Amino acid sequence: MALHLTIDQGNSAAKLALWDGEELVDIKIVHSLTSDVLRGFISSAEGTVDSAIYCSVASKGTEVVAWLENMVRKVVRLQNGLPLPIAIDYGTPGSLGADRIAAAVGARVLFPDSWLLVVDAGTAVTYDAVTPEGKFVGGNIAPGMNMRLEALHRFTARLPRVEMPRELPEEGFLGHDTASAMILGAVYGIVGAVSYYHSHLPEGTKVVMTGGWASELSRLCDVDSVIVEPNLVSKGLNRILIYNENI
Repeated sequence: MALHLTIDQGNSAAKLALWDGEELVDIKIVHSLTSDVLRGFISSAEGTVDSAIYCSVASKGTEVVAWLENMVRKVVRLQNGLPLPIAIDYGTPGSLGADRIAAAVGARVLFPDSWLLVVDAGTAVTYDAVTPEGKFVGGNIAPGMNMRLEALHRFTARLPRVEMPRELPEEGFLGHDTASAMILGAVYGIVGAVSYYHSHLPEGTKVVMTGGWASELSRLCDVDSVIVEPNLVSKGLNRILIYNENI
């Protein structure tokens, strides 16, 4: 069985995933990606890992690509100029984050004929739009929740440093003290943005959300339905790898 390996390198962790065609067969999150970790994950596969794709928002990944080239037959790095299964309509394609591209492709795998609003709620929050024809038409970038809270503390005289709780408060959308006011301000700043962007896209637009806070935020959004896909970037990377398999 020939498997695909996708590596989504974020700011604080890397997500390794193995795919049999379009089916996810194994996944692992590591906070330190080393050659030994990579080799161990590949060797544990129930099949032969034949090809791999690497995507990083944290570094160029030259070392990781070199490791992979000694382990699998074909290695692809998601970077500017790589053939894609979607069209990119962006003024500076070289600066468009690889994770944003992969998430857009992943959302299109789920809904190939719809307008899409792709929301990645991580360290930063990205809101990207994709047409039914598969054209990435742009998007916006904003601070994530922890970044918003830290900015409130650092750039004001008296607001305290507040940590995001593991679960969002249940007391509604208005804070009852300074800490909850800051937390809910951060939360509903993102939730409100999802609603705003969705309202300005064509009727029937699907909202696909990923990132560490996706599940918590999705239940607060007032759009008809929000689809949460924790492995959206990995799903998109797999589709891009398949697209490049015979190139």
